[in-house]
Amino acid sequence: MSTNQPQSLGAAAARSFKAPVELNWQRLNLIGAGLAAIGILGFVVALGLGQESRVWQAYLVSFLFFLGIAQGGVLLSCGIYLVHGRWAKNAVHMRVAEAGWPYLAVATVLFWGIFLGRDHLYPWIAQPLPKKAAWLNVPFLFGRDFVALVVMAALSAIFVRVSRGREAIKWVSEPDTIEMPPQGIRRLAPVIAILYIYLYSMLAWDLIMSIVPRWHSTLFGWWWFEMCFWSAICASAFVAANFHTLLGEDSAFSGERILHDFGKLVFGFSIFWMYLSFAQYLVIWYGDLPTETFFLVVRFWHQPWQFISFLSPILNWVVPFFVLLGVRPKKTPAILRTVTLLGMIGVWITNYVMVVPSLSPDVLPLGWVELTIAAGFLGLFLLCVTPGLRLAARQATHGAGGIE
Repeated sequence: MSTNQPQSLGAAAARSFKAPVELNWQRLNLIGAGLAAIGILGFVVALGLGQESRVWQAYLVSFLFFLGIAQGGVLLSCGIYLVHGRWAKNAVHMRVAEAGWPYLAVATVLFWGIFLGRDHLYPWIAQPLPKKAAWLNVPFLFGRDFVALVVMAALSAIFVRVSRGREAIKWVSEPDTIEMPPQGIRRLAPVIAILYIYLYSMLAWDLIMSIVPRWHSTLFGWWWFEMCFWSAICASAFVAANFHTLLGEDSAFSGERILHDFGKLVFGFSIFWMYLSFAQYLVIWYGDLPTETFFLVVRFWHQPWQFISFLSPILNWVVPFFVLLGVRPKKTPAILRTVTLLGMIGVWITNYVMVVPSLSPDVLPLGWVELTIAAGFLGLFLLCVTPGLRLAARQATHGAGGIE
């Protein structure tokens, strides 16, 4: 014991020296507030300049992107519990995945921005389709989607509260003595997972597919919510790679195991996303029906959309597949950080390509309007995610004592 005392004192000294890292969270909050202010300013200026269509298209794209990361993160935590994934001490991998849950409450408010811009997004409002009027009408669509967001936000909040409890931490840290997760986890996790499948498929149909109401794909909902889930995996892996570097050797992120496991998740679900993408494309190509093929033709064989559309599979599948194919890249923070950052950019581009070409087939509106609004959403997301990341960092360095 005495021989280890200097090392223990050194670790304690290192920890006390790292205490000022708390200041970085304040800096992150300031960055988030600054980006949010830029977004609000860009939003107002663009509306004042008569760029309503671009504003609401950019608003919808960024709303969908950050909503997907936040909800997908909660689902990732649910999945880890359901498969008994105790591959990190102190449940820090759950803390990172769950960090974005406060944004889900904010999203229920931001959702009404889409309602304000509905006339610039959904042509079926001005030109109703009699055969689809029972489903595609303003009160029913926005009402059911709002209820879906509220239900998922409420269940996610309850789940995260249980997940941060002592019983859940004990279940992760004592795998030899505790067989099953806490009862609250066992009840909530399957419910959230099942509702996610149904409700986020509905959001994909309502908020994205209905922009082109004559186009349909039975696989689209699955494809989109899987992409949301993958974007959350990328965000979690990105944070883990940064924590590996920033928190030092005494943190739960210091080993290679967490990075390796996150890298495998990024790699595996990237392949699954590509599988769903190709499955959707194959049916459309094989059927060769004009009511289905025009959606892809505009994006992949029509300028100016061809280049940016092909960026989507490159960033979402080609880069993760070939870069993370080996074991060492998955364990290397710089490589994993770069791949996941490019993956998140790829998901934003994918949402952009799903929304904007349907409303602007001959012009690619990608400039200061889209970037400032995306920055505003990023700022709000950072403000929401910072407390959860702070908790994850404290728990990684102080164990269960980091729980607030």
